[in-house]
Amino acid sequence: MKNQRVLIKICQMYYEENLSQKEISQQLGISRPQVSRMLTTARENNIVSIKINNPYLDETVLERKLMSAYKLTDALVLNTAGVDEGGRLEEFGRMAAEHLENYIADGDTVGVMSGQTVSHLVRGIRHFPRRRLKIVPLVGGLGSRNFDWHANSIARTFAEHSGGSCYTLNAPAVMQNEEARALLVGEPDIASVLKLGASCGVTIVGIGQVSNNATNVVAGGLSARDISTLRKTGAVGSICTSYLNRKGEIVQGEISRRLIGQTLEDISRSKTIAVAIGGSKVEAIKASLLSGYVDVFITNLETAHNIFYQNDESKEEVQ
Repeated sequence: MKNQRVLIKICQMYYEENLSQKEISQQLGISRPQVSRMLTTARENNIVSIKINNPYLDETVLERKLMSAYKLTDALVLNTAGVDEGGRLEEFGRMAAEHLENYIADGDTVGVMSGQTVSHLVRGIRHFPRRRLKIVPLVGGLGSRNFDWHANSIARTFAEHSGGSCYTLNAPAVMQNEEARALLVGEPDIASVLKLGASCGVTIVGIGQVSNNATNVVAGGLSARDISTLRKTGAVGSICTSYLNRKGEIVQGEISRRLIGQTLEDISRSKTIAVAIGGSKVEAIKASLLSGYVDVFITNLETAHNIFYQNDESKEEVQ
């Protein structure tokens, strides 16, 4: 290789002696672009090899797999190993909250969904440097129980922790019939919050499973009969008021026409950040990621592994 000795000398000056490209250029009497090209040539020809000591290697590998498999803008995998099951969701929320500012800018209008995971995420915020945020609930109230999981409560907590302002959606998430829903969403106060929610620049959503253990059932929003009806349509997961089948396709049913809040189509122009953990949610998570509506996905190491491997024995990779 021509000029190999020069390449090695430049590499030593740059990587070992910590000289800048400008300083090398001045000392050797060659142009700065030439120095840059020669450093690139040295890397391409294995004269220099760069090793990154990454303590998060397992997480990084899964993040890249998630981004590639589901065409995500970004993925964040957090290691909650060593935390007992009872405190895992709280620890995950705290860890995820430390990274949330990376996806939100000053002055953003941020929509928040209801649910346990989003609630723990917002409550995990200790310091949030973004300013002038507007926090908007994306769905109505889930029911009469577990108020901390409601979007209105989550919006208020987020606003308190960030110094922003929040809005309230004075409506339940589920109505008894379509006529009652139509009357309620026509109310000016409710209509204005729904309109604002559909124009959010960023949305933070949980991923719901379609089972009797789902948050909207536990909180009193849906009944076991509703879940049975949804399963018959092929629904396996949900985001906001949209239900998805295994292929990530939105399925419509009678229940969907009784819900108050944003659909996936409504928030499709926002940067959508989905947060979810748990083995029981893997089917719902896959459906949600396949939908194409999620931009950023945040989960833990165990859940990310389960997304790609059905079990440790078969290690059947999802294409």
